[in-house]
Amino acid sequence: MPLGKYYCDYCDKQFQDTPFHRKRHLQGLHHQKARALWYASVQPDPNQVSVPPSTTGVCNRFIRTVIVLFTLLKYAHHLFDVMTL
Repeated sequence: MPLGKYYCDYCDKQFQDTPFHRKRHLQGLHHQKARALWYASVQPDPNQVSVPPSTTGVCNRFIRTVIVLFTLLKYAHHLFDVMTL
């Protein structure tokens, strides 16, 4: 069975698609530089809102509240059926 070919858009190269060859290519210096150049050439969209990463994580109380509200909304149609009777 012939092996497939993997094409790298950053390097404009094609090689056998095996885990060994792909890993070796992705860790190679040429690929690292080509990838960095490509990302440096892409201009960020000024209309896109950038959210800074949270250093404190997500509040557990917030998660519990969201789950409770979702559960209440999930079964809210049963409450409306009872109220209309």
